Amino acid sequence: MIDRALADPNTPFAERVRTGWRYPLHGAALITIGAVTLFECIAFLPITGLKLLVIGLGWVAIYTYSFECLRHTADGYAEPPELAVHSEDRTSVALIMIQLVGNAMSVLAPIFFGFPGLLVSLLFAFVLPVITMSLTFDGVGAALNPTTWIAAIGRFGSAYLLLFVMMLASGLLQAGAQYAMQDRGPTFFGTVAYYLIANYLTVYNFHLMGALIHHRHEALGYRPEAMTLAEATDPDDDSALLAHVNLVARDDVPGATDILTERLREGLAPAAMHARYRELLRAQGRVQELLVHGQIWIAALVTGRETRRALGVVQDCVDVDPAFLPDATQTCGPLADTAAHGGMTRLALHLAAGYLQTWPQDMGAPHYGLLAVRMHERLGETTQATALARRLLIDYPGHPLTGEIEVLLATWTATHSVST
Repeated sequence: MIDRALADPNTPFAERVRTGWRYPLHGAALITIGAVTLFECIAFLPITGLKLLVIGLGWVAIYTYSFECLRHTADGYAEPPELAVHSEDRTSVALIMIQLVGNAMSVLAPIFFGFPGLLVSLLFAFVLPVITMSLTFDGVGAALNPTTWIAAIGRFGSAYLLLFVMMLASGLLQAGAQYAMQDRGPTFFGTVAYYLIANYLTVYNFHLMGALIHHRHEALGYRPEAMTLAEATDPDDDSALLAHVNLVARDDVPGATDILTERLREGLAPAAMHARYRELLRAQGRVQELLVHGQIWIAALVTGRETRRALGVVQDCVDVDPAFLPDATQTCGPLADTAAHGGMTRLALHLAAGYLQTWPQDMGAPHYGLLAVRMHERLGETTQATALARRLLIDYPGHPLTGEIEVLLATWTATHSVST
């Protein structure tokens, strides 16, 4: 069993932002922040060159530990790490160099280039978090590639903007603390307070970056260490049941199928169990049960927003029965849209045309009729597209989509006239 607290990847990132302020105040994080701050106090000794050396070493220490916090959080652990166990690897060195260059650029660009330099500083501040996070899941080379930044930001989605806002706010807060406490406050205690705030915010920011990776790990293709460890040390009941089913199926396929039937009736089950159930049904030629299970699983997957996997099940059912169609508009419609956007043209056409034929009076029928027209066009089936478009104009006169359909017909007519 894992004796460390684990974070839930399904927790909204905004919630991690709200509760993350407590993270630097726990365990080794608080001790590290305090120790680095006390070390930085040595800079007050009147020894030539000592201040710069101490501040530099303290800066390296807090960033090295913060990067370990990023990794630890990205791997699904709720509590801070005891120490920076990866402090000697290339990524930590690259991180420190990137942070050094980034901070220098942010300070010097506005001084030398004025307002354009300020824009450069803001742009670098925007991409610095994704560069830092890319070091975790893509490595040093990819993290320095601008195309990686764009792709990663796309995978992070709108949550990345929230992260950027929080890091920008932290930078402003740190600058304010420096002005109020170090520059305008008591020389020694004001500076100590500033170091505490700066070190706290550094750990907090890196924790948020790790939390975003953990939250979006599936989109990133990243597998948190805690998840792998949990599966290795504590296999769940469904995994054990599936292993038992596979053992039974060697001699008794119907018996193994009955075991899975009972489990699936209980409710939510992992995808591997559904897939194995379908394999057993197919091996016995139980086509009708295969299609019924397909309807149930497809609906559950769409409800769970796993439309890509649902399309795979639809295609599997269509291979069994070419007339197969999801049995509800709220299932069939979203799957048709997803298939069309995903380049699965034949499947999108099957779903859209089936929707129109099965539920012609539904308010969504004209939309999916037009989608079927476009899929015919994408496949080069202009004759079928034209016939269906004209039928839509007859069946749904005055519908808001009428103008778009008429434009398509006019375009095809003009194209045909030119070609002849």
